[in-house]
Amino acid sequence: MPFYQSNHLRLHYVNRHVHRKKSRYSMVFQHGIGGDVRQPSRFLVPQRMGLAAGALNVFHADFRGHGQSDLGPLEDLTIATLATDVVALLDHLELRDAIVGGISMGAAAALRFAVQQPERCRALILCRPAWDDEPMSVAARDAYALIADLLAAEDWQASAISTLERSDILRTIEAVCPDAAKSLRGQVHSVLTCPESRQSAIARLRRLPLSRGLEDRGESLALVSCPTLILAAEGDPIHPIECAHHLERLLPNCCFKQIDPKSPLDDRPHLQEVDHAIGEFVHAYLATGV
Repeated sequence: MPFYQSNHLRLHYVNRHVHRKKSRYSMVFQHGIGGDVRQPSRFLVPQRMGLAAGALNVFHADFRGHGQSDLGPLEDLTIATLATDVVALLDHLELRDAIVGGISMGAAAALRFAVQQPERCRALILCRPAWDDEPMSVAARDAYALIADLLAAEDWQASAISTLERSDILRTIEAVCPDAAKSLRGQVHSVLTCPESRQSAIARLRRLPLSRGLEDRGESLALVSCPTLILAAEGDPIHPIECAHHLERLLPNCCFKQIDPKSPLDDRPHLQEVDHAIGEFVHAYLATGV
């Protein structure tokens, strides 16, 4: 099982490349808050992307405090540190550069990586971004803070789900975006099925939504000249489309594509739509021969 070091912390990653022929391009594509390498592994299927198998060498890592990665100091649970962990992964893999992207928090870390290391970011893919130079939306911060408090309760195993279901926060979010409500429930269920992750979950839910994605939006993003794709849907209070549009306006070489909201009952159309859009973007990028 592969691991790498970032500031003396042991972090887990996977390599989805299973072909003997070495790919010309590598991609690091990262998960959202509360997820792990399994989330992005459901995306980037070559057939859905319209790419030949082996066209990309794809890596996913468990962010610190997630999956099989260590938690580390709580004060280091910031978007800036997650981006530094991505740099450490490229160093470990001996990659001079890569296409970098992710979902939600993974997108925030990828964007911060592109700002910190613009010469190492060949292209940038931001799926449902939720951070810019501010913390997450008020709705997201309130929801994650509630879940952290529920998981910290003495009787959390018996009370967390039922209290969440009765909360006005969940009801308000579910009324406008059922899939976002499903995701919030998943934050609790993942800990119920893996109680040893409880302290990490509480820490990341309390700290990461309050972290700023960038130090300053305008000047930082002007440095990111690589091709960029942003994917976002309307009506999601956790990943507001306004955040995506802010980034679209400020990134110099950006393509924005609005996607349909994800269904909580069947996410296969979402996976197909995202992979198709990323496939078109990557194919156009590869065609340039850069």
